[in-house]
Amino acid sequence: MTMFITGGTSSIGRVLVRELSAKGVPTRVMVRKNSNRSLLEFPGVTFVDGDVTDTEAVLKGMEGCQFVTHLAAIVGHNVSEAEWWRVNRDGSRNVLQAAHNLHVDSLVQVSSLSVLGFTQPGETADETRPIDTSKYVNLYQKTKHAADEIAQDYAAKGLAVKVVYPAFGYGCSQATSHPSLQDQTLLRMAAGKPVAIMGSGKNRLCLSYYKDTVAGILLAHEKGKAGEGYILGNDNLTFKEIWDVVADVLGKEPPRRRIPLSVLKLISSASRVFTGKSIFPSDFFEMIGFDWCFSNRKAKELLGWQPQSFHQGLRETWKEYKEQGWSTGD
Repeated sequence: MTMFITGGTSSIGRVLVRELSAKGVPTRVMVRKNSNRSLLEFPGVTFVDGDVTDTEAVLKGMEGCQFVTHLAAIVGHNVSEAEWWRVNRDGSRNVLQAAHNLHVDSLVQVSSLSVLGFTQPGETADETRPIDTSKYVNLYQKTKHAADEIAQDYAAKGLAVKVVYPAFGYGCSQATSHPSLQDQTLLRMAAGKPVAIMGSGKNRLCLSYYKDTVAGILLAHEKGKAGEGYILGNDNLTFKEIWDVVADVLGKEPPRRRIPLSVLKLISSASRVFTGKSIFPSDFFEMIGFDWCFSNRKAKELLGWQPQSFHQGLRETWKEYKEQGWSTGD
């Protein structure tokens, strides 16, 4: 088999490409001319110039591939609303249409847990909970949801497309599109930078180790049912619990200082006034202000997915960072 990948330079994409190369799977990665291809030049990996908004480039790049993993999306960039829709919705349609035209064996569209919406305190949601789009707070959610609806349309046309919903990801990956969870916790504490519990510290986040997410994507290709969605998240932890694990892995004391959400929003507003941009990632306030508590029972039972605990995944992450010389963010 040959795998065609969009978004191969993303955090999850980089881990996927590395894993496929290790398995000896020929892999074709679509990349833009200005994309960072470093640490992706593995045996069996070839690059195709283009992006998902170019229908001809997508079709040409996908020819001869039996499997497609669609990861490409705008996540946290400061672009126009039209660009969000052009890439995330229309680009997904291009990938789905090409896969339909070429009769690929399987396509996995990588969505996001944020598309499912935040949960209420004490609630643990799954794939059956109706999505309330009226509660969306950003263009990422809106455009990715639109892409998932298009995927369902193509499943009805006979395309073997499955959708996966990765949780808040962490792991050893060198994507630069936006700060990831370990950038804000593990590497920050390791470098001796100031750390604190942001917001109330009581809201719960569903977490997923990048390697486990990749394993879930491959299982969705192998065992997933067309038109079905699968949550790829494991531990549901508060930020206090997250920091306790980070501190344990590093052999340090966890932070006790807490910065209220109101103060953080004031800092963000001041930053935009004086610098023209926020100092926080685009999804920061959704991450620390809401609960994101989800069940992975479906992926476990129907795909055979077996994710590691946050403690296990973070220990492995830290080991990889030390081996690759990134442990202090240098």
